[in-house]
Amino acid sequence: MSKKNYLSQEEYKIWEYIKNKEIVDSELIQQIFPEITINKKNKLLHNMYKKGYLKRARNGLYYNPLELKTFYKVALRMHEGYVGLNSALRYYNLIEYEDFTICIMTKNHQKKIALEGTKYEIQFIPLKNLFKGFKKEDEVYISTVEKTIFDCFLKPKYTGFTSITKAVYDTKIDWKKFMDFFNETNNTSLCQRTGYILELMKKNTKFKIPLFVFEFLSKNIKNPVKLIPGNGKSTFNKKWKVQDNIGKENILAWWY
Repeated sequence: MSKKNYLSQEEYKIWEYIKNKEIVDSELIQQIFPEITINKKNKLLHNMYKKGYLKRARNGLYYNPLELKTFYKVALRMHEGYVGLNSALRYYNLIEYEDFTICIMTKNHQKKIALEGTKYEIQFIPLKNLFKGFKKEDEVYISTVEKTIFDCFLKPKYTGFTSITKAVYDTKIDWKKFMDFFNETNNTSLCQRTGYILELMKKNTKFKIPLFVFEFLSKNIKNPVKLIPGNGKSTFNKKWKVQDNIGKENILAWWY
């Protein structure tokens, strides 16, 4: 850790109590030193940040990069939400690569923030009425496997269909729980895209998917939709009314 200056006597006194903490804010200092005023606490923390002892996540919230076990904790302290999409897939060992974008699903908050001094950035993604389907595990809130896969189909631009199909293939899904989330949305294009992708998997990899999944999704076919925005070479699937502008070889790249 790069430290620009020595700590003052008062700063050092506080540092001795917080140096082993992952996350630090004025409330923590209040518990340890209730006699120090709020303004003074904020100033002391800011000084330790300026001198390189702490990193700042946002105003009033700091972390010690030498002690922090996961950036998920910092992200969830910045705004209420749960870890989802690629970050949840990584947690469940359903993708092998390290994704430096931490995806936090929120109710209404949308923002992208870089964590200074690291390779990471936090993407806050609002879900409104679909803000559900998560649990507390390892001291963080994270989506269940079924909700993770659902959110990936809902927001494919953050994950990509190649990673989604491999995750579906590699994990054990409770299909009833998975479909419960579709019951709570009138998103017909989501149903069409999901039905098309799952049927593609079933036909090409012999992956077993219950019939009731396709029965429900096929009842929600409406207008033609594209798998992803944009033009270019594509094929049209009449059953699902899906314009596949990605291609089977890319969607199932891990299989071929």
